[in-house]
Amino acid sequence: MKAALPPLAIVGALIPLLALSACDKPKPRAAAAAATAAAQAGAPALTPAASTGLAKRAEMAGFSLDLINEAQDPLNRPATIRTGVPVTVSGFGFDPVAQTAGKAVDIVIDGAAYGTTYGHERSDVAAYYKTEAVLKSGFRTTLPAGAVKAGPHKIVVRVVAADGKSYFDSATMDFYAQ
Repeated sequence: MKAALPPLAIVGALIPLLALSACDKPKPRAAAAAATAAAQAGAPALTPAASTGLAKRAEMAGFSLDLINEAQDPLNRPATIRTGVPVTVSGFGFDPVAQTAGKAVDIVIDGAAYGTTYGHERSDVAAYYKTEAVLKSGFRTTLPAGAVKAGPHKIVVRVVAADGKSYFDSATMDFYAQ
C-alpha cells in the first residue's frame, strides 16, 4: 500500500508548475514546438482551380509564364527544374476578348488544374498593352514538394474570362523535372 502524500506536499509540488504556466511569455520549447508543427504542415493549402466545369474558349489567353522556380521565360527556353522541392510558377494572364484582367488564373500541369493567387499588380503589362485594364493580371502559385515528379511535363496558363463563364488556355509549354 502506498502512503498518501500530505496535502501540503501536493501544494508544494504544484506551485512551481503553476508559476511556469502563469507566465505570459512563451517558453522556448513552446516556440520550437510551434515551428516544428508549421514545418510539418508544409506548403500552404493549394488554391482550388477556378476553371473547373467552365467551357473552353477558342481564343488564346493573353499571358506570360515568367518563372517556373528559377527558370526564366519557359515559353521561349524550356525549363528544367529540380524535383523534391516546392514548385513556384508566376506570370500574368488576362481575358483577350474583354481586354481586361480575368476572373482568375489556373496553372494546368499534365492536365491537372491548380489555382493561383491572382490580381497582383503588373505595371509592366499595363505599360506594354497601354491599358490599366490589365494592371492586376499577375499570378503566382506554389505547389508542394513532390507534386511534380521527375520527367517531361506540359504546362498551360488558363485564364478564366472576366465574366467568369468560360476560360482561355495559353499555348502549351514543355518543362522537365529532374
